[in-house]
Amino acid sequence: VSHRCDSTFSSMLVSFSSNWVSSCTLATDLSQGIEGQTRQIFDVFDEHLTAAGIDRSKILFAQIWLKRMSDYGGMNAAWDHWIDQNHPPARSCVRADMANPNHLIEIRITAARNR
Repeated sequence: VSHRCDSTFSSMLVSFSSNWVSSCTLATDLSQGIEGQTRQIFDVFDEHLTAAGIDRSKILFAQIWLKRMSDYGGMNAAWDHWIDQNHPPARSCVRADMANPNHLIEIRITAARNR
């Protein structure tokens, strides 16, 4: 089931047969620095996880794209504050050009759903 979709992408997918949730999003207030943009993304993820009936402990994997690897420390500061420290997911982080040069970060998470 797709949520908040347009003709290009869905911001969240819920698979009832595969028992997983995937969400990928960007910040909306692009005047903020890396920590602020990262926190905005986490706020959206919290909404998506709640809508799917799960919490952060169910996140299995996160893929992070940074515009600048020099923002890695700031992103990690926000990440460490947000993530469930008892159930950290697998994670990868790479540098990537952004479609909008004001975006500093994009993140996709995949989480397990309870049945």
